[in-house]
Amino acid sequence: MWAKIDHIMKVGRNNFNPPPQVESSVVRLVPKVPRPQISYEEWDGLLRICFVRKNKTLRSSFLGTTSVLDMLESNYRTWCAQNDVVLEDGPAEQGQDQNDMEVEEPVDEWQGFGDDAEDDVDMDEDGEDIPQFFKEERDRQASFRNKSNPHRKKKGKVAELVREKIRKVLEDDTELAEKRARLCAEGDFLTLLYAFNLEGIHFN
Repeated sequence: MWAKIDHIMKVGRNNFNPPPQVESSVVRLVPKVPRPQISYEEWDGLLRICFVRKNKTLRSSFLGTTSVLDMLESNYRTWCAQNDVVLEDGPAEQGQDQNDMEVEEPVDEWQGFGDDAEDDVDMDEDGEDIPQFFKEERDRQASFRNKSNPHRKKKGKVAELVREKIRKVLEDDTELAEKRARLCAEGDFLTLLYAFNLEGIHFN
């Protein structure tokens, strides 16, 4: 970010005595003048999130990690307080908490037996009784879905707002949601940081 870097030449391991286990390179670093007018703390915070999982998509890095969402929600609350932005707090409206999950979970995940409304009756499509094994498996799956994570807190309105802002930046504003951090250029990250800041999302 702070310098222009050029690769000058490779230096083979046999140029050293004793030879190391790695190849070397000579590079030239020329400081940029004037220095880019961005916050180093913000830049560093953004890149830390992106490169924790450099081979994952940016969508997964931001929306698939609870700790990242919690941190960005806390930062957004702080920004709103500093800029006199009134937040509508409280629990999320009914029907919104389906977003309270990891992004990487398969959408078409098998839900077990007996998810349809008609499954309150222990009959199959031909009107025959369902074997006991399937009844037990259906009940076990329903119990698992209800108790799989009893400690997970319900998301509030602010959390849902922040999640939607992140989704908007990644999908609508920058269209970088499906890109992987290791394949992004410096300009992509600058665009991402600018778009997040416009939405009030900060990283320091």
